[in-house]
Amino acid sequence: MKKIGLIIILLTVMVLLQADVDGSKGFQMLRILNNPATAGQGGNGAINSSSGFSFLDNAAAPLMQNGKAVSFCQNLWLFDTKMSNIGYRNSMGKSSFGYSMRYLDYGEIERYTNNGENIGSYQPMDMAITFNYGYRIAASHYLGVNITGLYEKIDTSSSTGVSGDVGYIYLTPFKDIRVMAGVKNFGKTSKMDQEDIELPLTIDLILSKDFSIQANRLTTEFKLTKDIDNDQLKGSLGIEANLYESLFLRTGYKFGYDLESISAGFGVKLSRFTIDYAYVPVSEELEDVHLLGLSCHFR
Repeated sequence: MKKIGLIIILLTVMVLLQADVDGSKGFQMLRILNNPATAGQGGNGAINSSSGFSFLDNAAAPLMQNGKAVSFCQNLWLFDTKMSNIGYRNSMGKSSFGYSMRYLDYGEIERYTNNGENIGSYQPMDMAITFNYGYRIAASHYLGVNITGLYEKIDTSSSTGVSGDVGYIYLTPFKDIRVMAGVKNFGKTSKMDQEDIELPLTIDLILSKDFSIQANRLTTEFKLTKDIDNDQLKGSLGIEANLYESLFLRTGYKFGYDLESISAGFGVKLSRFTIDYAYVPVSEELEDVHLLGLSCHFR
């Protein structure tokens, strides 16, 4: 219990330090969902995800799975931008480790003078490389940490940085009920054009419950999210139906978000391979978001 108390104090100090940063917001790619299995549930479901980048949703999530997985995901995001992800995790029960690389391609953007003359184009990009480590600190307590190296380029300006995530999972004494928490995207970046860059720091609190129906499983998850850069508290509900360990049907709903609300997706497991898809409608004015992923599992 002393260890848990020290962890809570450390997380609180990190949040307070990050809240004092005053600068432009950057590295917004850290907010983008990377896992089709969780995107289809409104950002929920990391605890049951067997993909190679489940730790990007909660740093302790890989501890709930056994074996190794390699995953690829293509995220067709807004305004014809694309984010490519690759992830690997190795879960050994007592501990786990993994890494991922994310690359956000904005495409070419035309450059114009004040007179409207086209003088070429530039290609902004974001890149993040994450290393994960998880450890079971007690029978019902799981802790995970992510360390991420960041790089962002806009025209001729660029910024680098390091961010961290901490995830925690508690298996309650009540049947199939779990409590999870996470602090994501705290850290430090270099200035861009002499201006400080603020990371999108968030805090999550999650309640999860499984229901068994013969050979099938239904998982419900409710998440509260607090963005440090505003006073609005957001929520999301996710549901996944696991049918005979081979077909996964998912849906989710977000509360308090400006653009996102409902989402849906599915997964199909074929031997050691799993194909996942998520559909996230944004708004009538913007294009819908599609995520397609492929995972290969090893025992």
